[in-house]
Order: sequence, then structure tokens, then C-alpha cells
Amino acid sequence: MRAGIAVGATLRALLRDRNGLIGGTLIAILVGAVLLSLVWTPYDPTAVDPNSPWLLPFSHGHVLGTDMLGRDQFSLILAGSRETLVIALVSAAIAAALGVPLALAAALGPRRFAAGVVQLVDVAIAFPALLTAMILAAVFGGSVWTAASAIGVAFGVHLARIARAEIERVAGTDYVLAAAASGSSTWRTIRRHILPNIAPTLLVQLSLVMAVASLTEAALSYLGYGSPAPAVSWGRILHDQQPYISARPLLVVWPGLAVALTVLGFNLLGDALRDATDPRLRHGGSGPVAKDEGEHAMRAMRTPAAVDGALLEITDLTIRIAGRTVVDGVDLTLAPGERLGLIGESGSGKSLTALAVLGLLPEGAEVTGSIRLDGAELLGRSERELARIRGDRVAMVFQEPLTALDPTMRIGRQIAEPLRLHRGMTRRRADEAAIELVARVGLPDPADLVRARPHQLSGGQRQRVGIAIALACRPALLIADEPTTALDVTVQRDILALLDEQAREQGTALLFITHDLAVVSSVSDRIAVLRGGRVVEQGPLETILHDPRAPYTRALLAAARATAFVPIEAPTEIPTDSVEAAS
Repeated sequence: MRAGIAVGATLRALLRDRNGLIGGTLIAILVGAVLLSLVWTPYDPTAVDPNSPWLLPFSHGHVLGTDMLGRDQFSLILAGSRETLVIALVSAAIAAALGVPLALAAALGPRRFAAGVVQLVDVAIAFPALLTAMILAAVFGGSVWTAASAIGVAFGVHLARIARAEIERVAGTDYVLAAAASGSSTWRTIRRHILPNIAPTLLVQLSLVMAVASLTEAALSYLGYGSPAPAVSWGRILHDQQPYISARPLLVVWPGLAVALTVLGFNLLGDALRDATDPRLRHGGSGPVAKDEGEHAMRAMRTPAAVDGALLEITDLTIRIAGRTVVDGVDLTLAPGERLGLIGESGSGKSLTALAVLGLLPEGAEVTGSIRLDGAELLGRSERELARIRGDRVAMVFQEPLTALDPTMRIGRQIAEPLRLHRGMTRRRADEAAIELVARVGLPDPADLVRARPHQLSGGQRQRVGIAIALACRPALLIADEPTTALDVTVQRDILALLDEQAREQGTALLFITHDLAVVSSVSDRIAVLRGGRVVEQGPLETILHDPRAPYTRALLAAARATAFVPIEAPTEIPTDSVEAAS
């Protein structure tokens, strides 16, 4: 049902696109010619009569005339379309079957293996498709399968290089990280998030493969390396007519025009399919969903004393990336239901500390120390084990509300995903729960909104969706990584209130990461201050705000108050060679 709707939407988008209409018409003519040639041609395309006179178009029942061997030109064009279409489709299938796995291995595989794949691709690219096909034809004999294999392999490695760059781009986006944070396995993330987002690029490249395959087949047959007689192809027709071009130029016009229009059709249709399959281009501008109006008033967010016993314990956490220490001996604890604000300037290690809890650090990061959740060690666990925890016991709300959502997926599917992963819900039940979650986070018209896509929502609405996804499975720990930075002040207030309300209802502990002291003071029971990857001070909110011990903390407070136009005497010196650890 949903697949049928998606196909219908794609077809409607193609019909509205001029390139799609022209390209689709040309390819439809090609397919129609192939189907027609299988059951009927005006004359036998292989019937030769050297004694027959050359006939001009529309002479004696020959629409395009005859060639020097008495063969009907229109019948030849119809019969030649079969080989063109077969070689285009087979070449594209081989290129996709080879290129996409190679790209995935190069982009997502272990570093040494990926480097080997990249080197292999670079070597393979050095061999032109036409030359490879000629060598294979000389060794194994010319045939449509030989040509298709050579073209498919040659363009498969080109496709691998382009797809690898796209996969790396998509894999680094927040919505892929959010999918991993929700507990999605690597293969599920590839299938549901990475491949759909690189599909438009793949479609364009595969359309180019089919276009070039048509040209390459014509070139091979023209040079005598194509399928042997009595097989008919447009390139062989050009080869046969070459000696007579000066006397009868029309002999090469028809097959040449057929090749040119086919190549044009594949190119135009590929461009149109790219636009039609990308929902951000198919739906222009903001959608019908109303802009976020902010219904919640900001309230004081003070939590009673935390429940005894630590939910999260981070001990001597050290992270090194490319030989540089970016997080140095961090110690943090968080009790059930407690709010801990983690503040510091950009590059202080806040986000890396949070990603370490989820096991989502960049490849090559070296981690030492201990991260315990409910007393169970997280460091050193396999990806499969961590995937069961992400989105279930620990969830995350990301900073940028647009990039944290997959642009190709509807809102309802994204909210339902962690429910299906961790709660085993059926698709129908998960969709119903998604509507309930949308209503719970205060979004209007839940039943309509779940069918919208991210670009149709305002920034505040997208962030509410992110919160709904994070809280879907009622996690014990919610990590909010600067979730209000990209929002205006009014929407910030509502999002902070929503986080507090939902976390309170579910008894969820909150690790709130920000560089904004005004924000952290409204959502935290305790504050930890990071600088240069080290905790310089941590303690109760009131103590940190009104009696900070570390010079760096006093400097942050002075800067915040100065920005708020409240005059205050700033510290005269901030130590740079060492930091004062205080708790």
C-alpha cells in the first residue's frame, strides 16, 4: 500500500517535470520498440537481397527505406533496440551490484580494509570501459553479455567512488547518529537511512551508466567487437553502412538518431528521477503544518534531592583522537531523576563525553576509563550490545533539529522506529503510538503531522519531534546536546519546559549539555564545568552560580552577566597552563 503511494507520487512528480516527461517519453518509445520487435516487424530484419534497389523513405511500403543489402531500415531499428536496452539494463545492474557494496565497504568498513578497497577502486578506474570491453571481446568473443559485463564492471568502480563520498557525507549527519542513538543496528541504519538518502545520486549515476552503455555498445559494434551476425544492433547497422555514407547519408541518420535519442532519454529521466525521489525537492517550501506557537510557560526547574544510588558513573574518562587528548580524566555521576548541566566553551569535550556514553565516538578514537550505567560497564561492549541500550535505556536529543531528522522519511516512521526496535511493536501499533507521542509533546493535528516530512515543520516542531523520538521508549537517561541553540528565545523556553515536563513524568535523568549559563541554570540541579577536556569544577547549582571556586567558572559567569548588560568585575587572570579541580 505505502509502496504504491510512493510510486504514484513519484510518477506524478515525473509528469510535472519537463525533463521527466521528455526523458520518460523517449525511454517509453525504446521499451515499446523492444516489445513490438519481439512480436512483429514489418519485414524480416535479417532478410538480405543484394539485388534489391536502394529505396528512399516511404517507398514501396518501407517507412525508412532500405539499405544496400535490401534490408528494411525500420525493421532493423526495431530489432536493434533489443540489444541496446538489454545492455543498458544489465550494465546498470552489474554496476550497482558491484559499486554499492564496494562503496559501503570503503566508507563504513574497518580502516585498513576500507583503505584497501579504495586503492583497488583507484586501480580499476585506470582502465577505460571501451578498452576493457574490446579486450574481453577479443578473448571471449563479442556478445551482449561480454560488453555488458565489461561496461558494468568499469562503471561499477566509478559508481563506488561517487557513492562512497555520498555515504560518508550521510553517515556523518545527525539523523544517522540519532538512528544509532535510538538503537538501530548498522545494517538497519544503512537500509533505512543511508541508502534512501543516497538514492537520488545513485539514480543519476545509473542513468549515466545506461546512457554510456548504449554509446559503448554502439561503438563496439561499429568497431566490429559487438555481437556477431546475424545479431542486429544500432552500432552494427552503422558499421555496415559506413562504406556508403557519402552516397546515401540517410543510411546512418536513423541508427545514429536512435542512439542519440536513447542517450538523451536516459540522461533526462535520471535527472528527473533524482528530483522526484527527493521529498525535499518534491514538496516545495514549508508544508501545511502551522508554525510552532509555544503553548507552555517556563517554570522553575528544581528537582528534589536525587534518589540514592548512581544511574550513570563516568570515571577517569580519557578520549584521544589522532594522537591528541580531547577529554582528559573526566569524572561525573548522575542519579536517577537528577538533572546535571554540562557546560563549557566550544571544543571543551562536552559532546564527546556524551557520545562516549552512547558508544558513538568517531572511528579511530581511543577511549580509556570507565562508563557504567546501572552498574554495568559500557566501554568495550560490542556494537550489537550497545544497540540494545541506545534508544531504550539511554536516548539523545541533538542540537540541530533539521539535520537530526531523516529528510526522506515521514515523521511518524521516525518516531515509531525505536518502538519497533526495542518494544517489538507491529507497524500499526507503532504508528498509533507515534500519534500519541506527537500529541504528548504538544504538536498540533497529530494524525496529519505524522505524515509530514521534516522540511515541512518549523524548527520548534522538529525539535519536539526529536524529543518524542528520544522519549518514546521511556529511557532511564536522556542526553540533550544543546537542543535549543538553533531556536529563537520563545521556542527555547517551550522546549526547555517540554524536556522538564516529559522527563519528570517518566522519571528520566537528564544530562543537559550547553554553553549557555542562563539555560543551564533553568534545567539543572548540579553543574559540571569543562575546559580543555577536563572538569574544572562541579557542584550544586546554587553553589556554582553564587560561589564558584575555579577562576574559569568565575570568568564564564562574568562573561554571561556582561552579555546580559549587568556590570560585574571580571577576574583579572585565567590560568592557562593548569586548571583547578574542585567539587
